[in-house]
Amino acid sequence: MDASASSALIELYANVDVFIIVFVRVMGFFIILPVMAGQNLPLGARIALCLGIALLAFTSNIIVLPEYNFTILGFGFLAVQEFVVGLIIGFVVMMLFSMFHFVGQLVDFQIGFSMVNIADPFSHQQTPITGNLYYLLVSLFFIGTGALQAVIGAFFDSFNILGIGEAVVLGNANLAHFIIEIIIDYFVLGIRIALPVIGTVIIVDITLGILVKAVPQMNVFVVGLPIKVFLGTIVIYLTLPLLNTAFSWIMYDVIGYIYSIMWGSVP
Repeated sequence: MDASASSALIELYANVDVFIIVFVRVMGFFIILPVMAGQNLPLGARIALCLGIALLAFTSNIIVLPEYNFTILGFGFLAVQEFVVGLIIGFVVMMLFSMFHFVGQLVDFQIGFSMVNIADPFSHQQTPITGNLYYLLVSLFFIGTGALQAVIGAFFDSFNILGIGEAVVLGNANLAHFIIEIIIDYFVLGIRIALPVIGTVIIVDITLGILVKAVPQMNVFVVGLPIKVFLGTIVIYLTLPLLNTAFSWIMYDVIGYIYSIMWGSVP
């Protein structure tokens, strides 16, 4: 073992409380980060990843532990605070994926797929068909376009912007404002992404309403449902190539949201 490795181990042993606090923030971030959370990765792999990221942050000389009440209660309070900080940063990215689930639910409700859900093997929950399709595509974009690395890089910056123990989470009006703004923006974006299908179904409904007035004997439910499914599927197929472009635009906003959350947590 060379001298640099020995000195690193000695420093880690002397500041093990700092490393634990850093690990707790990293764990809070990755426990909610899409693609890495849930059943997507085995528990051992997730713990090893968090330990590796925490070790990189610890050895980067950007970690400064403030003075705190060195008791079990004081250390536990600091650990919970740092866990919440990592959780809030990961929440911004999780909301992006939840938005596409929301888009899928809107689309499935409009074209009549809401009655048919599939079992997600990762979350063990019933998910809409189109929402699961969007989720898988966005996961591929998230990894393939380098967005995952950008998000992790922004998380590393949190140690510069928010030193250990410096974040103000409870009673922070700025932080609450940013979180509410993010939720509203994601909700609006989800509706805008689903608008092509919603608009198509509205046109179909108006056309069927006119036909029912002209031909009262026509069973609108028997005729309308296959038309909605057919046209809705075509619109989804035509708009799928635009999903990557929309994801790239939204990711710029996501990175901005992450920094807004971090600056909003500064006292």
